Amino acid sequence: MGIALAALPLLSQSDPEGFRIEITASALRTGVEGAVQAGTLPIDLHSDLNLSDRFTFFGKLVLKPARKHAVVIEGAPFSFEGRQILSRSITFNGRTYSISDEVRSRADLAYFFGGYQYDFLSGRQGHLGVQLGGAYLSASGIIQGVTSVITTTRNQTIGIPLMGLDARVFPVAGRSLCSISGDVKGMALGSHGHHVQCGVHAGIGVRWIRVQAGFAVIDADIHESGAAPVSGINPKITGPIFSLQFRR
Repeated sequence: MGIALAALPLLSQSDPEGFRIEITASALRTGVEGAVQAGTLPIDLHSDLNLSDRFTFFGKLVLKPARKHAVVIEGAPFSFEGRQILSRSITFNGRTYSISDEVRSRADLAYFFGGYQYDFLSGRQGHLGVQLGGAYLSASGIIQGVTSVITTTRNQTIGIPLMGLDARVFPVAGRSLCSISGDVKGMALGSHGHHVQCGVHAGIGVRWIRVQAGFAVIDADIHESGAAPVSGINPKITGPIFSLQFRR
């Protein structure tokens, strides 16, 4: 029994894709751009609301019942808060009005994905596969004027299908010391907008543990269908991502 357990790390070294479970815990340093709209005037998440950058947890679980087949589950709770003196001019009915108020704001995007991955290429130097699944997206934006005490809130929740590609390369065949990986998936939502996400990672691993660093992008646009004016939120989240990965 002891000999068999001792051989597991050696097996994983000789065949880096021969694992059964992979858990990745990541810290994503998020910066957000985009707008929230609940009326005729869109509010810019960066310049108007000064939403602060922060680290957000991003988790991923891969279960492989067979060599080329995997179940993929991932998710993240994105949350941003800001405080800003908002000064701008708007024109209505031929006249210009000035608005100046301190605003508190918050933007949230909850993301969860579950799907199936088939690796049509899989070997000792990595894999290339296609993912098919569904995602749950829940977005909300809150803006409150400190002086005016006016509060505006918008919420949008939607379930969508997603599809994409996932790839990983081990430059040295049969050795999991170094790796380069990337993924992209998304879907057009028709009149509700779109969702696209992608990432690239470089890693160094010893036996069953790996440390990775890379960059991730999530571009979501969730709004009401047929509304005039359109109401919703369209954050674009980008930033470096640092991960700790366990594989057996």
